[in-house]
Amino acid sequence: MNLSLYGLLHLAENQTGSMDDYAKTYEQKKIFYLISAVNLSRSLRKRGITFTLLTNKKEEIYNDLKSLSYNSFLAVEELDFNIHVPNGIYYYSAHFKLDVFRHLASLQNEAYVGLVDIDMIAINDIPSSFKNLVREKIPVCYDVSDQLIPAFGHDVILQDMQKLSPDICEGRWYGGEFIMGPPEFFASLNAEIEPIYTRYVEIADELFHKGDEMLTSVALEKLRRSGTYIADAGTLGIVGRFFSVPTIRHPQKSFKYFESCFLLHLPVDKDFLAKLIPEQAECRESFLKRYKSYLSIIWFTRGFKKLRKHFILLVKSSPLRKL
Repeated sequence: MNLSLYGLLHLAENQTGSMDDYAKTYEQKKIFYLISAVNLSRSLRKRGITFTLLTNKKEEIYNDLKSLSYNSFLAVEELDFNIHVPNGIYYYSAHFKLDVFRHLASLQNEAYVGLVDIDMIAINDIPSSFKNLVREKIPVCYDVSDQLIPAFGHDVILQDMQKLSPDICEGRWYGGEFIMGPPEFFASLNAEIEPIYTRYVEIADELFHKGDEMLTSVALEKLRRSGTYIADAGTLGIVGRFFSVPTIRHPQKSFKYFESCFLLHLPVDKDFLAKLIPEQAECRESFLKRYKSYLSIIWFTRGFKKLRKHFILLVKSSPLRKL
């Protein structure tokens, strides 16, 4: 299958991002991401897919990989990142995915390319539906409207998207962890994003979401309305985003459902992914056994803490306490 996947690791000190909750220092965050990228790469290679990590600091990453004895496990390529991203904006480095779109658009010798987040792992063989999409060069993205709409409200999402492009009418939301297609698809995607980026920077503080997903979701609706067919990876079981923490703001299927996905995205389990060894990432059975054990521990701990809190409140409110 003529498919090449890429991930982004843009290194920037003193900027906010999703790793802040898992590691405190720049070096810790970098190593967490690197090990996750290695594990993703090995899991994809096991299933016949090449993966390349795109970065702004190739030499620094190579030195870290060498110190981890992982230097032969990961292909790394340095890009020139040109987009202006305001200092201090949340998900600072994720904005550079827009430069990655331009890079993927330039890969005219490639038949089909894609961008995936590095806190993902391949746990099953490539589905037939995905092979068909690649063969026919049909773009495929991950529609996560069923997660975002219950959490933030459809009116909030739609109104913010219309601030960037008034002709938006559906307000579907696409996750940034899985975007695939031929290079010409990324050229079209980039062509839709460029005219609204300046406006995005101007009003970013007003938007409910800061990052590439806002811009990509607007651009994808505009492409769909102009006649571009874009398949949904979520409903096809190609990718699934699973939260190990309670999803109070949106309903979530049990983990059993996600076990059948080709790619599993674990946005709140970056610490778990960074502690895997490559051999565990390659083997579906080994990964699932370890992850289910991890889930049982954190769920038991969470349940114990909740029970303890309830017990303390019960004791404090008991009439016997006054005796």
